[in-house]
Amino acid sequence: MTRRSYAMGLIALALAGAVSAAPALAQSCGDDLQKLSQKREAEMATINGLIKTAKGKQLDPEVFCSKSRGLIEAEDAMIAYMEKNREWCGIPDETLDSLKAGHAKSSAFAAKACKVAAEMKKAKEQAANGGGPMAQPLPAGPL
Repeated sequence: MTRRSYAMGLIALALAGAVSAAPALAQSCGDDLQKLSQKREAEMATINGLIKTAKGKQLDPEVFCSKSRGLIEAEDAMIAYMEKNREWCGIPDETLDSLKAGHAKSSAFAAKACKVAAEMKKAKEQAANGGGPMAQPLPAGPL
């Protein structure tokens, strides 16, 4: 065997290995994305359950705030994976953009709920301490 044919054999072997590994890598991407998607969908089911339980009434901001953290974390993980492996897994830009847009809405709604929950907690603490929002004194004397 000549040196050239030996080198060509090594190149062919390396290419064959890369080609045979490609389906395994694609499968790995699919498996990873499926796991991340299942986690996100489980968290969405929790949020949808809260909404269904409320039956059209206002949601408890404290409960929603605590439950929405799981969804935000699941979406963060999914976005991070997709950004890191976009080219490797062949993830279309539209898919990632769509997920980011949905995540922005989820995050904004969760942030509002958490802000309201914090304000409610502060008001309860002030009421428990005998304080509360200071009311304007009524005018005294003749009008």
